[in-house]
Amino acid sequence: MPEPLRTLSEFHSSGNKASETPRGIIMIQNFIKSAFRNLWKTKGYSFLNIFGLALGIAVTGLIFLWVEDELTYNDYFANKQDIYITKSKQTYDGNTFVFDATPVPLAEAAQAEIPGILHIARVDWGNSPLFSREDKKIYLQGNFADPAILKILQPKFLEGNEATAMDQNDKIVLTASAAKKFFNGESAVGKTLKVDNSDLLTVSAVIEDFPKNSSFSFDWLVNMKKVVDSYGEPNWGSNSLQTFVQLAPQADLEQVNAQLKLFVENKKNSDRPNSENFLYPMERWNMYNVFKDGIEQEGKIKNVRLFISIAWLVLLIACINFMNLSTARSEKRAKEVSMRKIVGAKKNSLVAQFLGESIVFTGIAAAIAVGMIKLCLPAFNNMVSKELSIGMDNPLHFVFLIAIILVCGLVSGSYPAFFLSSFDPLLTLKGGKRKAGSSGLIRKGLVVTQFTAAIILMICTAIIYLQIQHTKNRDLGFDRSQVITTDLLGDMPDHIKVIKQELINTGNIESVGISERSVLNVGSNTAGFTWDGKDPKSSPLIGYTFADEDFVPALSMKIIDGRNFRKDLLGDSSSVLVNETLAKLMQPDGKVAGKTIGFAEQPLTIAGVLKDYVHNDIYGKAEPLLLSPISLENRKGLLNIKTKAGADYQVVAKQIESILKKYNPDFPTTIKFLDDTFNNYFFSELMLQKLASLFAILAIIISCLGLLGLAAFAAEQRAREVSIRKVLGASVSRLVKMLNKEFIILVGLSCLIAFPVAYWFMNDWLNGYNYHMEMPWMIFIFVALAALAIALITISTQALRAATSNPTKTLRNQ
Repeated sequence: MPEPLRTLSEFHSSGNKASETPRGIIMIQNFIKSAFRNLWKTKGYSFLNIFGLALGIAVTGLIFLWVEDELTYNDYFANKQDIYITKSKQTYDGNTFVFDATPVPLAEAAQAEIPGILHIARVDWGNSPLFSREDKKIYLQGNFADPAILKILQPKFLEGNEATAMDQNDKIVLTASAAKKFFNGESAVGKTLKVDNSDLLTVSAVIEDFPKNSSFSFDWLVNMKKVVDSYGEPNWGSNSLQTFVQLAPQADLEQVNAQLKLFVENKKNSDRPNSENFLYPMERWNMYNVFKDGIEQEGKIKNVRLFISIAWLVLLIACINFMNLSTARSEKRAKEVSMRKIVGAKKNSLVAQFLGESIVFTGIAAAIAVGMIKLCLPAFNNMVSKELSIGMDNPLHFVFLIAIILVCGLVSGSYPAFFLSSFDPLLTLKGGKRKAGSSGLIRKGLVVTQFTAAIILMICTAIIYLQIQHTKNRDLGFDRSQVITTDLLGDMPDHIKVIKQELINTGNIESVGISERSVLNVGSNTAGFTWDGKDPKSSPLIGYTFADEDFVPALSMKIIDGRNFRKDLLGDSSSVLVNETLAKLMQPDGKVAGKTIGFAEQPLTIAGVLKDYVHNDIYGKAEPLLLSPISLENRKGLLNIKTKAGADYQVVAKQIESILKKYNPDFPTTIKFLDDTFNNYFFSELMLQKLASLFAILAIIISCLGLLGLAAFAAEQRAREVSIRKVLGASVSRLVKMLNKEFIILVGLSCLIAFPVAYWFMNDWLNGYNYHMEMPWMIFIFVALAALAIALITISTQALRAATSNPTKTLRNQ
């Protein structure tokens, strides 16, 4: 039966059943029937519609899961709104810094003196000692902390209880995952673990693991009193530990901060007026927690806003596909609409029908999108280093899916619905055609909008990538390639000279240097250094660390004035190395080798001046730095092993493990490549680049799907014209050019709109880094050419098909 007659028949039959079935249900049934009938009749276009929309919804769903995870950070903690970390704000030479480090005696004194503090706990910076039991030896990361940390965080106890978990120094609290590694599901409480092959600790409790989207990720906790003596005499002028606070629900934060500021100022020496402390809420740790000149800046919240914008852009592109393909195929349904109008259908009911069909299509796309998300989620989790999951049993996920179906269905179906329902029935049935001016213009505008969004994403992705490469390739002041690092543990300090020599004797290693910590991380700083001619009003913050005589050659650093440490470190113990920045701070020409710098009333001789090298902030400028000869009395440090060019890393790694095991058999060797450590500093930027690249590619794919459909329809509409031109002698290339021209102009217009938007956004993003490249103008040209090439390839597939078709057959059919 012809489509218009079938439609009329259904209209009458549905009317006869009205007394038996509610009208609303009949309407929904007709929407579904009509939607599936049209889907089947135009399978190719329907596939483009549904697949494009499914991709858009899938991208939006993945971003929603990521944003949900970020916005619910630390929600695991029931009293999140009352938890704070104590910050230290310090000013040196007009530069204000904010640190998490606080004085050792702060917690105990503040608890007794400041009203409103319910619980307060000191926590160290983390350790990864070797834990062993029977034949199992595992390095676990954890913290020494005051017992009150359990009251603040309120973890779920699986074994043991809070009251006795940390009441003695020889007790240890394990997380469930850590306990499983040693006890394999058996009860752990009362059993012992050996730490660094010496101390014995008794497991007092097992707690539930904190989720990945929390600020705490330790495997164990031990009472702070076990190590607090190692921080020396309580000193209000030295910031050494983190201090976490839980305020009483009725406490006023501003009032507590004012009391804390005065309280600490009174305790510190009168010569430290440049420092103050304040409480910073847990609710802002993840999204903000970035300070510049002492003022809070936006942190990760910028990425959250960015990806929410990307989600809406991609979804908009997918919805535009639906609008364009639906309106482009309008003539195919013109007679159906006209017949419905003639038999009495009102415009509102027709609008409702088309919106209903759109929602049905969107529902199908959403179901496919859920499958896509589940399929892609493992790879996506690996990319963003999270543990995201999707489930319709989660009310928020279910509501989000329903909202997406309704929003996409209404948005993508709104224009086609009103456009199709406005046809003149008599003109249509007489064979007349509706003027395409307004609809054609809107379709062109939608194509421009699609490609503008996709081109912006392409430019952003390219600039993020180039900025990362720009920073990676900066002159660091040392050579990070071919350097392997491993911790100095156990008995290694007693055999260090022999170990060094045997490593070099392998023939694959050039040099072995020792440092207090990674070259990228200078953990300590002070304003206590003095020198002749120093401005008494000046108090620059100077970093300091410790290293041996082989550290400089192992990292290929350069001494630009004076000498390196001597081989006899004990005889050279009063010598230091300073970097260029500190040397120029002491003396404008930087020629300070042989001069004296003092600390704690002890004169130190500057042996040499090091070329500045990047540390702490890879995007920052060089900061003043001093290196002292390392002492291995505390038996801690890091080996920096420089391998020879062309050495096989797998062979070298085995040689290192074999030699270290020989002299330190009780400690498993863990090696790291300095290159990998350096790349970890780019985690956020790399994640941003990967996600932006992924979404840019998907946006282009979705845009091309729509362009493919429109190009196919345009070729179909102009089939008679193409055939006549071909009969009259037009070449295939000329016909392809004719069909491509309109779309290429639209993509070119998209470039013109996208360029200033992308420039404004990315220029602001680049200026957020101290070390950044200039805006790479050539990338705009490359992206424009890429977009035009992609569009040209997409359109040409349909243009070639039309241009090479048999003109006689086409003219006969039409």
